[in-house]
Amino acid sequence: MLPSPGFVDALPMKSEVTVVGYGTQTQTRGIPPHEWQLDGNRYFAPTQLFQSNDVIKAEFIKLSANPSQGKGGICFGDSGGPDLVGNIIVGVNAFVGTLQCTGVTYSSRVDTANALAFINSFLH
Repeated sequence: MLPSPGFVDALPMKSEVTVVGYGTQTQTRGIPPHEWQLDGNRYFAPTQLFQSNDVIKAEFIKLSANPSQGKGGICFGDSGGPDLVGNIIVGVNAFVGTLQCTGVTYSSRVDTANALAFINSFLH
């Protein structure tokens, strides 16, 4: 289901978000360059929304990426997967902030007027 315009702005900080993707699960160790390993399976992980003023641009949402704390995040290969609050798509996986896929990740918002107009142009 698509969100209403500005849906993410009404969510409190640390709202639960589920990220979905086909991204990497392991990284080779040893002599660099390290390689990320994809296994072709779809995965999902719980994460939390960060409401902050230091988002790169207003079209992105910022999500936690701390697997050690039980909060997933996106990694290489997850781009384009949905971010869900319940059954509402609030974002599309975009990029990570670190090469280790930890800390924070960013997703393109779906609740903006431009994004909704673009999506709806294909639904009618």
